[in-house]
Amino acid sequence: MKSGDWSLDDLALVRAIAAHGSLAGAARELGVDHSNAFRRLGALEARTGVTLFRRSRRGYEATDAGELAAAAGERVLAETALLARELQGHDQRVQGLLRITAPDTLVRHVVELCNAFEAQHPSVRFELVINNAFLTLQKRDADVALRPARTSPTGLSVRKLAPIATAVYQAKGRRGTANKERWIGLGDALAHLDAAQWLHAHVDPSQIAIVVDTLPAALAACEAGMGRALLPCFHAEASSKLRRLGAPLAEVQSQLWFVTHPDLRRSTRVRLFRDFTQGWVQRHAADFWPAA
Repeated sequence: MKSGDWSLDDLALVRAIAAHGSLAGAARELGVDHSNAFRRLGALEARTGVTLFRRSRRGYEATDAGELAAAAGERVLAETALLARELQGHDQRVQGLLRITAPDTLVRHVVELCNAFEAQHPSVRFELVINNAFLTLQKRDADVALRPARTSPTGLSVRKLAPIATAVYQAKGRRGTANKERWIGLGDALAHLDAAQWLHAHVDPSQIAIVVDTLPAALAACEAGMGRALLPCFHAEASSKLRRLGAPLAEVQSQLWFVTHPDLRRSTRVRLFRDFTQGWVQRHAADFWPAA
């Protein structure tokens, strides 16, 4: 058997069959049909002269040679993925696609940020994924995440951009005392937020007029006069229909984080966007923490 008899596709096939114990599972992982995987395995064993798997009622069991090949495939494919990330990390061109994920509350700010950056670097294109959950940057679902959170995520490259204030808002013209006023509740999808926990601790359930599962929905309900809402100031201050009731709440404040994969820290495109974002946020600091 010659080393040249093996390709990355061969190693990926053997690794997948060994991992799943079946051709069907391997085919699903590789995005091919069962017959394609069967033909490729047969051709590989015929070409190399090595039996890699024993067929039984329990599925495909790797031989000693198959286990060696599967382990080699695991190593080689991991090294190949690492190489791809490192090569992108050394990319010196300020052009290409930059994939950003951010929550729905930050849409206006992120679009304005991208527009300002694109004016200086017209060869950069953006893909914006609006998602309130952390996409897995390790799997490269996005290059950059902009996230409001009390603490920074672990295992990633992060930079703190600005403190974020949260306050109570009410529709202009609406009156009511705190113990009689109706409130906008936050549903299970937002239960992890400090704002949801504050509402649970300070607002009687009988005062909840409506429960919503996004902060833009909470803002809309508040604008409609359905009740008071606890909202991030950067999201609510732009509304001409709302007024803030008092100063931001110290116990609900968080931070805005710039997050990326560690392998992309050296990417000129990501580094420039990170530095630009920090400067842009500093110039718009009043949006994130308005004057009392």
